[in-house]
Amino acid sequence: MRAVALIPSTLALASVLTACGQKPELQGAPLPKVWNLPVVQASAGLALDTAAVGSAVSDQRVDVSSRLSGFIRELNVQEGDSVRKGQLLVRIDPSDVEGGVRQAQAGVAAADAAYKDAQSDFERFQRLYDRESASENEFRKVRLKRDATAEALNQSKAAFDTAWAQRAYADIRSPVDGIVVARAKHSGDMALPGMPLLTVEAGRSLTFETSVAEGVMPSIQVGRPVTVRFDRLSTPVQGVVSRVVESADPVTRSHLVKISLPDTPGLTAGMFGRASLPLAQSGAPIIPRSSLTDRGGLRGVFVVDESNHVHFRWLRLGREWNDQVEATAGLQQGERLVAQLEPALREGDSISARAGGPK
Repeated sequence: MRAVALIPSTLALASVLTACGQKPELQGAPLPKVWNLPVVQASAGLALDTAAVGSAVSDQRVDVSSRLSGFIRELNVQEGDSVRKGQLLVRIDPSDVEGGVRQAQAGVAAADAAYKDAQSDFERFQRLYDRESASENEFRKVRLKRDATAEALNQSKAAFDTAWAQRAYADIRSPVDGIVVARAKHSGDMALPGMPLLTVEAGRSLTFETSVAEGVMPSIQVGRPVTVRFDRLSTPVQGVVSRVVESADPVTRSHLVKISLPDTPGLTAGMFGRASLPLAQSGAPIIPRSSLTDRGGLRGVFVVDESNHVHFRWLRLGREWNDQVEATAGLQQGERLVAQLEPALREGDSISARAGGPK
């Protein structure tokens, strides 16, 4: 029997294809693609800011208090009520004050009677002394008594004037045109000198008050413009830093910052807002957040070289904002990168770049 040589299947297939005039196709890596994607440059020195929450308050806030001790007879205003300058806000029971007025008045009457009696003696001894019927020592004593009673009368009148002035403090009136923002007492409560009864805010000028961290303080300067956005207003308000408190709160370690606000329709005291406080310029490249992608659990970007080919590069990221990210390592200022990615973008693909990143 004649031996038959076996030909491997692959060689047989190649021979068949060759005999038919066809070349075999070998499967390899996909060909690079060309993408029409936006490209941006990594820029440095952008102005950075931080959001600080706070409220609009009146630049003139008055704590209305009593100078008398007594029960509150009337307190008819509530929080949110508008008041006018000179409007009656609180009425204190004046019984004790009126008693002091009557007592002072009685003291004036007694001192006046004593003075008149001493004056009469002085005039009588004056005539006797002129006729040499009274000694100089007796006349001197009568004159001293007259002078002492005159001084006592003056003191009594001063006490009466003080008591009468206290009577006017029983009616407490608003010192400014404004809005009642707080009420600490009610009718029937005891009013004490110096203890606030009401708080009234004048609505002529408003200030935005916020607290910032200690690390932000070096970037905040008086006179610097600041944008403040209020939830109840459709457009932002442009304010100016008017005051910075250098002393930090011992508990929160934050600093109080006041921002003057212009007269704005619809803006009232107590409205909540957010101020965009400018920080120092950033020295690290700033890139759009949309340019980031994840590879192997790390974040990076596709860098575009001079021939418009893309290469993936891992980055070390720093501070992050709503639409921007700081690249602290892995990227140089001026390098180009793909601003808006496509999921199918791969290493070695080309970019038919159009300038500008996503808006």
